[in-house]
This record gives sequence, structure tokens and C-alpha cells, in this order.
Amino acid sequence: MMSLTNASLLDVVRKQLVFKVRSYYGTFSSLVTVQAIALLFSFNGVGSMGMGGNISISTYSGSMIFAFTIFWAFITAITISTKPYHYIDFSFVTNRMSSHLSTIGMMIIYSFIASITSTFAGILLRVILFFKDGGNKIIADHFFLPFSDLLVGIYVGTLYLILFATLGYLIGMFTQVNKLFGFVIPALLIGWAIFEVRANDMISYIIFFASESSIFTFTIKVVITVAVLMWIVIAATNRLEVRK
Repeated sequence: MMSLTNASLLDVVRKQLVFKVRSYYGTFSSLVTVQAIALLFSFNGVGSMGMGGNISISTYSGSMIFAFTIFWAFITAITISTKPYHYIDFSFVTNRMSSHLSTIGMMIIYSFIASITSTFAGILLRVILFFKDGGNKIIADHFFLPFSDLLVGIYVGTLYLILFATLGYLIGMFTQVNKLFGFVIPALLIGWAIFEVRANDMISYIIFFASESSIFTFTIKVVITVAVLMWIVIAATNRLEVRK
């Protein structure tokens, strides 16, 4: 007997999102591993300088932890674009649109969680260094993180992770269209970066985001970029069969 109830797109996306968030929780194991490795590397510091005599100053930063987290988000997004992960959609009445929307929703949630863990891993680094070297050996400026800076860091970190996750998802989905895209897109990005560094000592698409001082403007840039990338993904894969 046929049902006269038509599932709305929003309802389908919501159910798929909940299912995917629960199904892919194993990716957090890799996140913890990646951030633990980055934390160990961070103990070497990011720079040092001598002040004459026996005095030297070492600089520590949680930037390496966040860089590893970005790499995790990028690879995870590529992974969930592969066929085995897309087959999970067949538990629902679905189409390409609902599949993509639920996936981007999952990436937003995962990026937020990863940004929180990355930020607190950076705080853990500070705490360990404080007890390891003693408070008298630490320059107090910028060591204690204000709560407002903590929230801003989590928010901005989430946006960066969403951006790189979307880029990874685009590369992964284009690879499903044609395997060559898996090499062509990264090659174009790397090649263009090398060209700009040699010509201008800068990379325009990195400066476009990294040099932005306004959080509002930065948010708009990320939102528009993510929307354009997802539109490209949806348009490029619209003609593919659902189980291709």
C-alpha cells in the first residue's frame, strides 16, 4: 500500500544529519590521535632566541595543533565523500540534494567540536608547560587566555575547519565524477600557490582569509565561499545516479 505522506526535504535532511553524526563518531578517535601527536610536537616550541650569556627565550604555540586539526578535517571530508560512506544514505528516501545538505551539516557540527578540542588542547599545552617549567620562567603576557578570546578562537577556528572540510568534500566528490580530479584540483592549488610565492611572496587565496581583521567580514567571506563550493558540488554531481 502506498503512503500518501510525502517527506519534506528538511525532514529528510534532519534525519540523515542525526544518523550521520551518530554513525561517523569513530572519526573522533582519529581526531584525538592527531591532536595528541600535534601536542607532543608542540613541546619543541615554534621558535627560540638567545639574549646573551645563558639566557634564551623559547616560544610555544597551539598553532601546530590547529594545523593538524585542519588536516584532519580536510581528510575526513574527502573520506566521507567516497562511495562506501555515501551508501549510508540508502537507509532513507533520499536524493543528491538532501545527501549533500546533511553532509555539510555534519561537517559544521564536527568542525565546531574539533575547534573546541583544538582550543582546549592548546590550553592543556600551557598548563603542562606551567607546571613543567614553573611559573617563574614564563612570561605572563598573552599566557593567560581571556574568556572572550577563548570564544573568539573557537568561533574562528570552526569557520576555518568548515572551509577546509568543504574544500576536501569538493575534491572528494569531483573524484567520484572522474578520478583525475583527485590529482588535478590539488595540483592547480599547489601550482598557483608556488607561482604566487615566486612572483609576489604571497598566496592570494590565503591572504584573502588570513589577513581579515573583522570577524563579521571574515564570516561573510567563509559563508559565501562555502556556499559557492557546495553549489559547485551539487551542480557537478546532480546528474550522477544516487548510487554511483
